[in-house]
Amino acid sequence: MNNGKKPKLTDSEWKIMMLLWDKSPLTCRQIEDALKDETGWSRHTIISFLKRMMKKNCVRMEEATPARLYYPLLNKNETILKATRSFATKIFDGKIGLLVSSLADSEDITKDEINSMLKSLQQALDEKEDQDG
Repeated sequence: MNNGKKPKLTDSEWKIMMLLWDKSPLTCRQIEDALKDETGWSRHTIISFLKRMMKKNCVRMEEATPARLYYPLLNKNETILKATRSFATKIFDGKIGLLVSSLADSEDITKDEINSMLKSLQQALDEKEDQDG
């Protein structure tokens, strides 16, 4: 991580990070088993990803018996927020409202997801109002 900058994750690295955030620590074998059906990745491929992710300071490895354990180094919420902001900037010219509208207009969205978005938006509005005064 240069100059305090958080590394950008590839799609493949996101899959591994989501798994590690959910069930850390994991061995390479456990990662392989969890992602095998979805990705078809071999152990060698996963080891390559993990080595690259360690160089980027995304994960750390701990020598353990009988197998090495991998832990996430990035904060899940911060990393997702950064990726969301980057996506909104790239696709929606930085306009978060357009992103939210696009999600709300999706035919795939459920009532529960809409209610969850409404709660989150109301909470964010309440926090902004508290900050303003």
